[in-house]
Amino acid sequence: MTLRLGLLGSGWVADVHHQAALAAGVEVVAVASHDPVRTADFAASHGISRSTTDWRSLCEAPDIDAVIVATPNYLHAEQVLHALSCAKHVLVEKPMAIEVADAEEMTAAAKVADRVLCVGHMWRYRDEVLSMRDRIAAGEFGRVVRTHGFGVHQGWGPSGWFTDRALAGGGALIDMGIHAIDTARFLLGDPRPVAVSASLGTAYGDYDVDDDGVVLVDWDSGVRSVIECGWWQPALGGVEADTMVFGTGGSGRIWPGMPPLPPGYVHCSVPMYAAQMRDFAAACTGAGTPDASADVGLTALRIVAQAYSSAAATPAGRSEVQS
Repeated sequence: MTLRLGLLGSGWVADVHHQAALAAGVEVVAVASHDPVRTADFAASHGISRSTTDWRSLCEAPDIDAVIVATPNYLHAEQVLHALSCAKHVLVEKPMAIEVADAEEMTAAAKVADRVLCVGHMWRYRDEVLSMRDRIAAGEFGRVVRTHGFGVHQGWGPSGWFTDRALAGGGALIDMGIHAIDTARFLLGDPRPVAVSASLGTAYGDYDVDDDGVVLVDWDSGVRSVIECGWWQPALGGVEADTMVFGTGGSGRIWPGMPPLPPGYVHCSVPMYAAQMRDFAAACTGAGTPDASADVGLTALRIVAQAYSSAAATPAGRSEVQS
């Protein structure tokens, strides 16, 4: 069976998902977003037969098997829940929701509807990440003690809804840091978090969200992970989702030698999205649970929420030092 997709959104990541669908042999039959001209232009330029501003009708269309939700964060919960109520499988961009309670409701709804809910943690499908996971599992670094990951933009940051807490749910942590958090967890074999602390701040822009921070996650495996997140940073300690691994038998990192990036190199590339799409499509046709499952997205969001709570508890996100 060829999976027929409906696409919600017409921005950069929607374009990447369309490219991934083509590479994976999956057909996108309709697209919906709020701007009629932009939506029609997106459909025409991508060879999609239908466009609409009514995303609900797209979810309800009988010729659509699954929906890709690639819209601003605040829309994710409502759109996913409606698509599931229409018996559609769903791949939703990260974060799967703004609020943990919404993500829990989405996860439960997918089980009730007996439909696949996949979350866009696409670094799990990147060859270099898979290779590092296998090296860790094979014991190359001995017992892993600590990881250090990166979710940072150098010299730039997003604008618009990304910098509005009500629409995005936060700033660089929920935008970039969540990828680094999930990558660390994936490398370690998906342990559960037992403690989360964070120090977050706003240094580079006039908005109500974070653009710099450090998160510390303690896992039930005994490993601890440090995550750097930020926008507009003056330098990179590592490219997006890069992770350094420190163990009793040695150390390594996913992308040694970067930064700087080689000329012409595209880090956030289509092949990992295509691998994610193939995994999603296989799950939709009965081949099990996708690697980027609803539980994966829910766990990542819970860690982010705990980090925001920790950072809000005191100016440094931890106990005050008594002098």
